[in-house]
Amino acid sequence: MSQAKHLIQIWDLPTRLFHWSLSLLVGVLFLSASIGALDIHELAGEGVLALVLFRLVWGVLGSQTARFSEFLGGFAAIQKYLVHRDSKSVGHNPLGGWMVVAMLVVLLVQAGTGLMANDGILFQGPLAHRVIGMTSDAASAVHHRLANLLVVLIVIHITAILLYWLVGKDNLLMPMLSGKKLVTTSVKTIQFGSSILAAATLCFAILAIVILLTVL
Repeated sequence: MSQAKHLIQIWDLPTRLFHWSLSLLVGVLFLSASIGALDIHELAGEGVLALVLFRLVWGVLGSQTARFSEFLGGFAAIQKYLVHRDSKSVGHNPLGGWMVVAMLVVLLVQAGTGLMANDGILFQGPLAHRVIGMTSDAASAVHHRLANLLVVLIVIHITAILLYWLVGKDNLLMPMLSGKKLVTTSVKTIQFGSSILAAATLCFAILAIVILLTVL
């Protein structure tokens, strides 16, 4: 007999704002690169870096469902989820959790290499003049190649959302919009982080980038 379900809040506002802001900025990155609007591309990249730094801190200090310790697991956790559809987190399942980490790592490397990149023609990253030419060339190469990997990850992410909706009848999109999800009665109350802490974390991330670009 299936357990009754009820609607509870699983995603906090900072996590949801991060998700949609990041989606928007990544779209701007691809569009600006395709039309050669590299000034906008640079600003969007710095915005992505700030968001990723925020998410890394929020993944340790933030709300329960946003913490990496809540949704990341080893092979046994992944196997358990694939076989029994059992996950310790009502937010990200083990597969979705590792997808989050993969996206964050790729975006962090993309942003970092973009700061040092120099194609010698149209674009020079704000930190390109602080590294030797060989390093800048390597950063440019990695930046371009990782863009293809980022596209693959985005396609996998969107495909998984559609499959969960069409096959599993589980709408993953609405909870990230409203913050609420239907869960079983066995789910405990979610512990949410402070909005003040979230704002302070974002300010810290922005300040770190400003220092990186203007002082170092």
